[in-house]
Amino acid sequence: MRVLLMSPALWGMLVILSLLVGYSFIQAVELYSQASRTALAYPEMAAGMNPLDGIFIPTFGACYLVETLLFPLVVIRLVGQDRQDGTVKLLLQLPLSPFLLNAVKIFALTVVWFLAALPGISVFIIWHVLGGAIYYPEIICLFTGHTLYFLVIACIAMFATVITTSLPTAAMICLAVTLGSWVLDFTAAGGGWSLTTLLRGFEGGLLSSDGFVVFLGLSLFLFSISSVLLHPGQKTVTRVKKVFATALIFLLAVSGFLQIPQYLDMTENHRHSFNPADERLLKQMKKRLKITVHLAKEDGRLYDLEHGILAKLRRILPDIKIIYADTGATGLYGAPEDDTYGLIVYEYAGRKDQSYSNSPGEILPLLHALAAQKVTVAGVSQYRGHPLVEDAASARWWFYVVLPLFFLLAAWGIRRPQVLSRKIQETI
Repeated sequence: MRVLLMSPALWGMLVILSLLVGYSFIQAVELYSQASRTALAYPEMAAGMNPLDGIFIPTFGACYLVETLLFPLVVIRLVGQDRQDGTVKLLLQLPLSPFLLNAVKIFALTVVWFLAALPGISVFIIWHVLGGAIYYPEIICLFTGHTLYFLVIACIAMFATVITTSLPTAAMICLAVTLGSWVLDFTAAGGGWSLTTLLRGFEGGLLSSDGFVVFLGLSLFLFSISSVLLHPGQKTVTRVKKVFATALIFLLAVSGFLQIPQYLDMTENHRHSFNPADERLLKQMKKRLKITVHLAKEDGRLYDLEHGILAKLRRILPDIKIIYADTGATGLYGAPEDDTYGLIVYEYAGRKDQSYSNSPGEILPLLHALAAQKVTVAGVSQYRGHPLVEDAASARWWFYVVLPLFFLLAAWGIRRPQVLSRKIQETI
């Protein structure tokens, strides 16, 4: 703990975090206010004014950058210092397991989490003072995602420090993993499993067991491997055996949990779910629903379809198969050769229907008709949005002056006893 709080990297990270969060928040409020003026003039547009999308997600983008690029340096400093000065060898002579030693370091990092949460908590308080609406389930989901991401990054940095003998090398490994995750995020095949995509799900208000399992599983795996490799006196063969055994155990455990995904829509506007009556009937469709999509991957309608109704159907239906037909498109602006381009075909229980629409209002009745279901739509309150025109310029003093000064004074207060002791020793 002392090494952590004495680290200049920690307090420098917190100062940068405060500045970035403040700038992001002020800019987000300004853009949100501009959009709110239009929404207030045209009430039918007010439903699109959501503080989660307009304020909190853009603001916490600054937290994401700091967690990804700067926080690993703090962890590397904490773990690597003991390895460089030989303290870890002395600690391993005590009746303490490597797992316990690393667990103590993770516990110490909770202090960093609480300190790093101060700018984010300030955002919610200031937004509430300005008169902005806050839907707490969304905030809980947002904080949960960033906490899990924080834990994963900490374990990645710990693993990188343990397998290397140089702190700069460990930093390069963390950077390589981060960039690799970003590259994975841009690929069609692996984008769903990148750390950024998983975090984005929590930010969007979707609490998923898949996200929990992947984040916690990866964290526990890297933590376990780091603990196994921490002891310098083990033979290489012994280390390899333990690593493979640990990897096999976690692979089987994670694979098992992923077979039973669970989802919970935490958003105020229920963007990730259908009407409760529709969902209740869709869950009763036990046979396979086959959907054939005649759209090119470059078509914007496919993106809307994938991230809209198809994503919801995947979470609800027990058995669904989606086929993407070859459209024969020649490019982004090429004319498709297939006459059925844009058509979406639905097949269920030997019945078949088709539509060009990607609207739930047309697709859901079609699916209920295929399943011979009669639906009585349950009354759900309509989301009206939360437009707000405000100026957050006065928040600059808090994020640009007060919080950074608080962090600098805290760093000075913690480091001062050591500085005084050095001066006394020099005087003597």
